[in-house]
Formats: sequence, structure tokens, C-alpha cells
Amino acid sequence: MFPLPDYLRTVWGIFLFLVISSAILYYALSGLSYWYFFVLKKEKYHPKYKRNKDEIKMSMKWAMYSLLGNAVLTAPIHYLIDHGYTRVYFNISDFGWGWFFLSALVVLIVTETMIYWIHRWLHHPALYKHIHLKHHQFRKPTPWASVAFHPLDSFAQAFPHHLCAFLFPVHIVVYLSFLSFVTVWAVLIHDRVSFIPWKIVNYTGHHTAHHWYNKYNYGQFFTIWDRIGGTYRDPDDLPAKALDI
Repeated sequence: MFPLPDYLRTVWGIFLFLVISSAILYYALSGLSYWYFFVLKKEKYHPKYKRNKDEIKMSMKWAMYSLLGNAVLTAPIHYLIDHGYTRVYFNISDFGWGWFFLSALVVLIVTETMIYWIHRWLHHPALYKHIHLKHHQFRKPTPWASVAFHPLDSFAQAFPHHLCAFLFPVHIVVYLSFLSFVTVWAVLIHDRVSFIPWKIVNYTGHHTAHHWYNKYNYGQFFTIWDRIGGTYRDPDDLPAKALDI
């Protein structure tokens, strides 16, 4: 049983917890990243960047839509987890440390595969105009755009993580760690500053290219499926104006 107070073990309580915790995480991470890369160290990382208050407000607006919509759609899933209707477990001894680490690898493989294809489908004209365009209106993104999605868009890309909770045993730490890290990763890949040197990783440069060219680099954490699917774009091909440097 999920160790929550009784008032948080209802769908409504879980919804409120998700909204509040997600908003705090978003504003803390995005605010810190924006302050550091676009304000404090602006001359080093984005010397040509000009603050656009309207765009930042729009980013925050769609981020709130996304967080609220996700909370509505995710709360029932967490309710099912809490009440024992999924394959999520809470004691390592149930399956051992071996499966704990192996399951994390399985989650990674499943979500990498599904999110690539879901993201690629979201770029189909039938879905792009009405759903995914809300995120791509930010062609040169900032950390404030990290979770600025149509709610159906953000939930669709999180759905593979939730699906794993129903497909095979997943420890609660593995499940929540992936969900939390996805948010952290979303902020990291929207600051237009790349620190990771390995192009097998779908790092910031790759995602900046995704926003700039609009039809490449659909992967989650890695570029493996993009290479297989013929949608890989090397971030070294980005023009300087895409990076503001």
C-alpha cells in the first residue's frame, strides 16, 4: 500500500498533490535554469538573447495547462497504484535487487521505443496542428517552455511510463524516479546549452535542432531510435542563430 495520509489517498487528494508538487518542481527548476543561463551567465551562453515577456508568459500558461491536465489524467493511475490495482510494488524483497535494476532497464527500453513513435506521430499533420504545435510555437525555447504542452501531448509522452506500471512488476522508486527525471530532463534540454559530449544521448543540442527543424530527434533520452528511423539530425548542423551565439 502506498504510504500516504488518508486525505491524499483519494483521487481528489492525489490530484491536488500532483498539481502543487509539479508546479513547485517546474518553477524551481525552470526558474533556476533560466536565471543562470539567460540572466546571470547571459553574456557567456546567450549574448544575443532578448527577453520576451509575452513568450515567457505564454510558456508559463501552457505549462500550467499541461500540469493541470496531467494531474487530471494521472491521478486515477496513482489511485490505482495506491490501492493495489497495478504491478507496482513497495518492498525490494518481493522481487530482489536483481529485478529492481533489470526492471529499470526494461522501463527504459519500453519508454524509449514508445515515446519515439508517439512523439513522431504527434508530428503528423492531423495531430500536430491541434496538439503538438502548442509546444513548437517556441522555436528557440527557454527552460520556461520545458513542460509547455497541450495536456494531451504531455500525457501521451508520459503514458509509456504509466503503462509499465500495469505490464510488469516495477518498484515504486523506479516508477517515480523515471517520472521525476523526465521533468528534470525536459528542463535540461530546453536551455540551449549542451554539456554532454556523446551523441548517442539526446542532449540539449539535439532537442534544439528538433525545435529548429521540426522533424528530427524525437527520442526521449537517447538517439538510437532516431538513427534507426532515419530521423536523426546532428546538432552540429544548427546555425548560430538557433543558439543565439
